[in-house]
Amino acid sequence: MILNAFSEYIKKFNADVPAVVVLSRWLREKIIKEPENNIDLVIQKELALMKNKRGLFLITAKSESGRNLLEHLYEFALSYDNYKFSKWLHKIKASDFN
Repeated sequence: MILNAFSEYIKKFNADVPAVVVLSRWLREKIIKEPENNIDLVIQKELALMKNKRGLFLITAKSESGRNLLEHLYEFALSYDNYKFSKWLHKIKASDFN
């Protein structure tokens, strides 16, 4: 359910933006705003947003299940980048590398 929501969100972005960057933006938006659905509630229950004085932020897990959620979302983002790269690579010819 959460991976599906993130996959719908990531489709809206340009292919040049790394999926991990999109993931951090999506999670930050979900944690900051008022929960609208069960996905927002689970993310807010399991993950925490920490911010320093310079405006940099860190997303951490509040529990073991939150760590698993964050890990799986991160792996999904990496696999999405690999998928985009493989699609690009299949369109390239060997002569393009000369």
